[in-house]
Amino acid sequence: MLQGLVQGFGLLLSQPMAWLLLLIGMLAGTFIGVIPGLGGAVLLTMLLPFLYGMPVVPAIALMLAAHASIYFSGSITAILFNTPGAPESAATTIDGYAMTKQGRAARALGVSATATTFGGWVGFVILVLIIPEMYLLVTLFHPPEYLMLAILAVVLISQLKSASLTKGLLSGLFGLMLSLVGYDPVTGVQRFSFDILSLYNGINISVVALGLFAFSEMYYLYGANRAMAQGVSVNFSRQPGARVWDGVRDVFSHVGLTIRSSLIGVLVGLVPGVGGVAGNFISYGQAMRTSKHPERFGQGTPEGIIAPEASSLSKEAGSLVPAVALGVPGTVGMAVLMSAFTILGLVPGPTMLTHHLPLVFSMAWVLAITSLFASLIGLFLAPVLARLTAVQGPVLVPFIFAFGMIGGYVSTSDFVQTAAVVVLGVVGLVMKRLGYSLPGAIIGFILGRVAENNLYLTEQIFGWKFIERPLTDLLVLIILAVLVGPALSRRRGQRRTGGLAPHRMEGAEG
Repeated sequence: MLQGLVQGFGLLLSQPMAWLLLLIGMLAGTFIGVIPGLGGAVLLTMLLPFLYGMPVVPAIALMLAAHASIYFSGSITAILFNTPGAPESAATTIDGYAMTKQGRAARALGVSATATTFGGWVGFVILVLIIPEMYLLVTLFHPPEYLMLAILAVVLISQLKSASLTKGLLSGLFGLMLSLVGYDPVTGVQRFSFDILSLYNGINISVVALGLFAFSEMYYLYGANRAMAQGVSVNFSRQPGARVWDGVRDVFSHVGLTIRSSLIGVLVGLVPGVGGVAGNFISYGQAMRTSKHPERFGQGTPEGIIAPEASSLSKEAGSLVPAVALGVPGTVGMAVLMSAFTILGLVPGPTMLTHHLPLVFSMAWVLAITSLFASLIGLFLAPVLARLTAVQGPVLVPFIFAFGMIGGYVSTSDFVQTAAVVVLGVVGLVMKRLGYSLPGAIIGFILGRVAENNLYLTEQIFGWKFIERPLTDLLVLIILAVLVGPALSRRRGQRRTGGLAPHRMEGAEG
């Protein structure tokens, strides 16, 4: 392992062109990440034509650096404008934008940059350790586990920012319904597309994220006719408790949460088909569940940024395992990266691990190096970017609308899907006003196809014998605990209150 690690870094050092393209990819990812709706997959797709005739190591450095650097830059617009620069940044909007409205935008950006780097390096360490054992880890999960993991994520996240458990679950079901638009993956029958050709392949994830999160907030902000950080000084970099450095300290004061979220990101990345966005929401859900103050989540707590951001890049380290060892991409970005492998003449699988093992370690080094330098650039820009939150809504909203519409069109190349961004913005605004959960809706949409495909596979392959699988049973018990736990806690609280009330009355009478 140590020898492979040294060989991988030596492979990078021996080719100065690789470092130049790493820098170019990092700058391209940082720029594209702040444009809502584009995301890493779009950028990687645009870079594919440049790979023909390029040496393998520089080409991989360009692609991975562009992909890795997009995660922090995507959180910039998520924090400042409630507009995810990439779908993976959707979970960051929950507490990041709340901190912005409190005048702590620079601190939130500091948290995001530091947590992303921390998570990237944790993912790097774990990736280096598991590369020799890739074959064993990728066979741990099967369709029943995928199905239960998807249901658990929907149940957990649906409770965020919802007025009740019922409204939260309904929000998750709404997202699941949206995911059913398009072809049935088993029968090929069209569902809920109403003979509209643009909906035959379903609704694009960027369209849903932009509509529910960004446009709904922009509608509200425009109607309120105020800045996001109303009445707060724009000199955030010097205001105590709102500085970038305060955000850096937040991460190091929650090292346990950061490491735990990073490990969750790696584990989710190891599971092909669950999707990269799910890791951020699952990390957020576990942070809220294990926090001593869960009521602060959604109100602007740094922990709500640490959890998704620490998992954002670590899950990419995890997703390299199935992509390289089995040729099964765990995220959209890794699917495009596998296209790059084809162009470069690389074949994922046993051949990759035997003939190109130093290259695999080089990939791990690129992720680690990019996570550090991309976040340093972000920290340098954070105080300046934070000043944008003092701009009045009617002035700022048209620009966000324009970027959002451009992002929606570029990610789909379809006018109907772009128009859906506007419609879903109205839906999101109504849901927020009525106390439904936007995070629940987006995670339901993201995992809808995952749950559907694996439900079919579970029924065909395992039948009712799926309940005999220990890992599946464990996930089912966790789901039941999440659903029943709050009700049991309330009943216990009522019993305790009821038991104390007579004593207080007797004391009063005496």
